[in-house]
Amino acid sequence: AKERRKESSRTRGLNQMHVTNVGGSLTTAVCLSLIAWSVRVLRSSKPNLLKDLQSHLKNKSADDGTNENKSTSINSIKQKARNAARHESYARLSPVAFWLLVETKPVEFFIVDVSDRSENSDLVRALQRRFISEEKEEEATTKNKSLYYVRMDLSEVQLLLRNRNSPSATSSMFHKRYPRTKTPGLRSNLIFVSPHGKHAAQAAAQASSLGFSRCSTVVGGMVSLIPLLDSDMKSLLSEEDVSLSRDAFMTLLESSHLLSTGAAVIIDIRRYDERVYYGSIRGTVHMLVDHIPKALLLGDEDWFRSFRFPKPKPETFVVLLTSSASRANWARQVFSDAGVTNVKTYTVENGFAWAQHSRCTKYEMFEEGEKPPEIMDLGNNLPFSRAKGEGELRIENVLVS
Repeated sequence: AKERRKESSRTRGLNQMHVTNVGGSLTTAVCLSLIAWSVRVLRSSKPNLLKDLQSHLKNKSADDGTNENKSTSINSIKQKARNAARHESYARLSPVAFWLLVETKPVEFFIVDVSDRSENSDLVRALQRRFISEEKEEEATTKNKSLYYVRMDLSEVQLLLRNRNSPSATSSMFHKRYPRTKTPGLRSNLIFVSPHGKHAAQAAAQASSLGFSRCSTVVGGMVSLIPLLDSDMKSLLSEEDVSLSRDAFMTLLESSHLLSTGAAVIIDIRRYDERVYYGSIRGTVHMLVDHIPKALLLGDEDWFRSFRFPKPKPETFVVLLTSSASRANWARQVFSDAGVTNVKTYTVENGFAWAQHSRCTKYEMFEEGEKPPEIMDLGNNLPFSRAKGEGELRIENVLVS
């Protein structure tokens, strides 16, 4: 009986089917079957699915390329803006404006020569000798020098001009190199020159980045000055009368609508100490003559924010009020180079007799740092001819109603 039971058990074992796990669970097999079924369904309903997917990926790649081009374009614009900002960090004087500065010395300034010695020619060396002789001549004839000339390599600019507020370091280094030259301050007028202007532009940009706010170069470099070597002052100045008569000046002061609308502007370019000691004129605006070259590079909004009056346009009638004819002539040249050509001057020589308009008084010209001269007696208010003033202004295309 036992043997029959064993035989029956073996027979049942042979008839049964054993399933073993040979590559994954049953759940995995079901999932694979469902995926295969889904693929068949999608192929039957969307035969172009693969093409659509490829097209989508292609379009996405194109969009990414477009975005990359846009990003590159934006970065290029930003880079150009940064380059423009660096370019506008210093002014550029025309050869005539620079030569007037050297010849008349209306303000204190430093000529910083960063010429590469390999570029020097006989004519460039002649210009350098001229700068040195101008400096020595002024040193011998006046107490207050206005012109200083120094030479340095381009690689030395930052080393010699860095950290101007630390006298123990840079000032002593500058003084050791140039013992007879005044140490420039952050508001000194620095005119960088080189034969063709390339090194001068680099030096001016470096000095501006160090905080020097009144840096300039010469358009065309030193070679552009060579035709002016033998010229005299008369050939540089305009032959026409650039000064305004007292009649025209007083008439313009009384024409408030011209001044309020911006058709005309009277800019007082005297120093702060002159205005403090001798007063200012009601109806005029003020900006230092040293500010003019770089200020003319500003946009309208930046100009108004800095000086609180609208920037003169090419058609604006501009009157420069000053106590020095050389200062007025130089400022007029700088304005003219910037496209503002309808510019007249009015100086002490024309008579500061306008007590009826302000407390401004007449005085003799004096240099900054000197003891202010005594106030000159104006006497009675001098009359002026409005008819003559209107006629003179009409010639300048300024209509007074």
